[in-house]
Order: sequence, then structure tokens, then C-alpha cells
Amino acid sequence: MKKISKPDFTEFAMYYEPYIEKVDPTVSILDQLKSSAKEITALYKSLSEEQLRFRYAEGKWSMKDILMHLVDVERVFAYRAMRFSRLDKTPLPFFDENEFAKNAHADNISTTRLLKEFNACRNLSLAFFNNLTAKQMLLTGIASNYSMSVRACAWIILGHQMHHRTVINERYLNS
Repeated sequence: MKKISKPDFTEFAMYYEPYIEKVDPTVSILDQLKSSAKEITALYKSLSEEQLRFRYAEGKWSMKDILMHLVDVERVFAYRAMRFSRLDKTPLPFFDENEFAKNAHADNISTTRLLKEFNACRNLSLAFFNNLTAKQMLLTGIASNYSMSVRACAWIILGHQMHHRTVINERYLNS
């Protein structure tokens, strides 16, 4: 797969920097997206329904909620990247991940179906980013009132997943 270089700090809002810093710049981000999807799939398949519905505190998400959140965020960022890569200059709005999670009802969806949706979304993202030219990767648009590049979207998708993998380790698997 192609190499998508690390975005410059001018290509994303600074609150995304912790996500981008989690990504290994020496390994193809597309390869990392592919391998991380396999790792998440294996993890979720290894856990019981009780573990996947566990909430470590009142009002916190279950692991099923987190998986659906990863899908939702990946869709949003892939959509942003698609709009920017197609030279659409329409500013894109914020999205409320808590409203998305509340209305997704992930705990009512089988783990098999959630994983199928997660992997389908990831495969679409991989195909999309793999087909872009180097020039398209550098194109920018406005999302949530900040300038963002196409390649930053790919890095944020992966870094965001890595962030939640850390949360899963700390809050769900070591409880």
C-alpha cells in the first residue's frame, strides 16, 4: 500500500495532535489501518457479551458503544476527506459523538454485526485513501471551523482508534 506522509501541524486542529502523535510515521498508515482492524476484530471476538456491555462508570460507554463510535468517526472523517479531495469547499459542521452513541443503540446489535460493519467501513476507507493521488492527499477543507487536509483525516482515523484501544486496556480490560 502507498505511503501517506504525516500531516503538518497546519493541516488539522491542534486538539487532534494527540491522535496523530500515536501513529507510527515509519510504517504505512494504510498498513497500520489494516492491521489495527484485525487486532480490534480479534479482541472483540475474544470477549464475552457481558464484557462488551460493561460500563466502568455511570454514563460511560460500553465496549460495543466504543466500537460503533469508531465506525461513526471513521465514516465522518472519510466523508470529510472525500469532500476535500473532490474540491468541495463547503464548510462541514461539527458532529456530536455523544448523540451519535446514544442513538446508535450499539448494545442491541450483535457483536458479529458490529464487527462486520466496522470491517466494511475500514475496507471502504482503505480503498478510498489508497486510490488518492499525492496531490489529493494535500487538499484541504474546513471541518468544525478548522482547516483540515485529506491526509490528516486518515491519520486522525487511526490515531483515534489507537486512543480508544488504550482506553479499552485501561478502563475495561484491567478493571
